[in-house]
Amino acid sequence: MPDQSLWDPVRPFSRALVVVAHPDDAEFGAGGTIARWTELGTEVSYCVVTDGASGSADPEMTRERLVAIRAEEQRAACKELGVDDVTFLGYRDGFLEPTIEARRKVATEIRRRRPEAVVTLNPALRWSSWGYINHPDHRAVGDLVLHSINPAASTRLWDTTLIDEGLEPWDVAELWLMSFGDGPDLVDVTATFERKLTALRHHASQLAGWDPEARLRETAAQRGATAGVELAEAFTVLRFRVLDEEGSVPVYEKPPTNRKPLR
Repeated sequence: MPDQSLWDPVRPFSRALVVVAHPDDAEFGAGGTIARWTELGTEVSYCVVTDGASGSADPEMTRERLVAIRAEEQRAACKELGVDDVTFLGYRDGFLEPTIEARRKVATEIRRRRPEAVVTLNPALRWSSWGYINHPDHRAVGDLVLHSINPAASTRLWDTTLIDEGLEPWDVAELWLMSFGDGPDLVDVTATFERKLTALRHHASQLAGWDPEARLRETAAQRGATAGVELAEAFTVLRFRVLDEEGSVPVYEKPPTNRKPLR
């Protein structure tokens, strides 16, 4: 296990943007953290990049019906976590590529919402030791966000039509990569874990009667034990700017103050 730190910020984020491939990705990977952030006053928005239309083994289901079902499930899950703002980009589920067109759309969401923190899927995760092959849409979204943070969202002349649309460049302070059980940055979600489960259960079309509580609680307890808390979610966090009481400054101007090493 790499050196770990428990999230202990100078102040809550003012705004955060969650960018995921499918409805339910955010709840599985970061639902407890998102609930904690909204409780602290962070304004959290979602950007769901695909339409979720491939996620069914039901022979009676159609792609068109499933798109509508999953959008409603996502809105209900967001409501449980304190999130009111959801954008669906509508790319075809299972066919996502980190194209320039898609990068521009994600960069648009970053410039429009101006988040201090962005949460997304880790593009480096390709498979797990327990036999899970990571969905290619997950990796594509992670790459889209990385490419959007640098250069598409932050560079003024990358696409000047964004400026014409009134979308000024924006520098994200922190990028949070969901690690689904592994990762050096931990968030105590003991108080918000039940809200995570309730939000996940809104994605009934994907659970097919399966209750995720036992598996997710076991993973959260394992991570929590390493941090001295009951339950935790794990991330890999890239910090480009360090938060202070009024804003943020580049990491090279001020040593990090929002990482508490575990002992």
